[in-house]
Amino acid sequence: MKQWKVIAGSVVLAGVMAAPVAVLAQDGDKPPMRMWHHGMQGGHFFERMADELNLTEGQKAQLKANREANRAAAESQREEMRKLHQQLREALDSGADQATLDSLGAKLGKLEVARMQEMQKMRQQFDAILTDEQKAKLKQRKAEHEARWKARSERRQQDDE
Repeated sequence: MKQWKVIAGSVVLAGVMAAPVAVLAQDGDKPPMRMWHHGMQGGHFFERMADELNLTEGQKAQLKANREANRAAAESQREEMRKLHQQLREALDSGADQATLDSLGAKLGKLEVARMQEMQKMRQQFDAILTDEQKAKLKQRKAEHEARWKARSERRQQDDE
């Protein structure tokens, strides 16, 4: 009777172990899902946004220049956050005292605030290259997106009940 638990556990464990292997075995020309989301997806987003807002070639060039200028700083921030996350995990695993954890948490918080400030700066740069008509279209698009997001969230809450 208890064997079904062992069998079910084995099946679940096999599935968990197979997932990383499946990701590594993907085609060489297609990056793993995480890289796809953070890397290539961003370019498609800007292309689609440029089309929807009817950006001029000059606006597209300015947008690209702004993204390129901010890229190095963003990568540096991400790397610093990765290191801090790793230090925090190691501190937790080693049973570090609360003062050490608080210190690492404070550093991580400062980095998060800096990241948010950088994102705000990039949004302002983007906003600065838009015409009033494009800004209105962007505002409408954001409102539509928020409405879809809210409806989806409400459907999920109803499904959970």
